[in-house]
Amino acid sequence: MRLYDEIFKDSDGLGNARFAVVIGGGGYFEGVKTVGDFSPEQIVLYYPHQSVEIEGEALFIKKYCEGDLQLSGRIRTVRVVDGETSKKRG
Repeated sequence: MRLYDEIFKDSDGLGNARFAVVIGGGGYFEGVKTVGDFSPEQIVLYYPHQSVEIEGEALFIKKYCEGDLQLSGRIRTVRVVDGETSKKRG
């Protein structure tokens, strides 16, 4: 997506997790490898070397295709976890 290329061109250390959140209106996450835990209050997205933990209300995956994920609902918290602690358990 060209918009993300422009937004993130000067980012350093962002890793694989690229996303944009709309306050009170969901978000768009690029490069997602897998979806982990999922409930209307929490979603965990896994990237090759990171995970993203999202907390909110009425969270719902509207679209997930080829690593692009569109999320609806009210996002309250987004937490990026780097390295070994982000690996999927199980």
